Amino acid sequence: MLENLPGFGKVKAQKVMEQVGVSDTRRLAGLGANQKNQLLSLGG
Repeated sequence: MLENLPGFGKVKAQKVMEQVGVSDTRRLAGLGANQKNQLLSLGG
């Protein structure tokens, strides 16, 4: 999903996912509450 956002490519999306602690094979619906909050906080 992140790769489809403006300003995100494969490398940047991978770094963000590693920073938040999300596996690259994890589905969006499978994220925990903390992981969702961390991803949302990175957006602004």
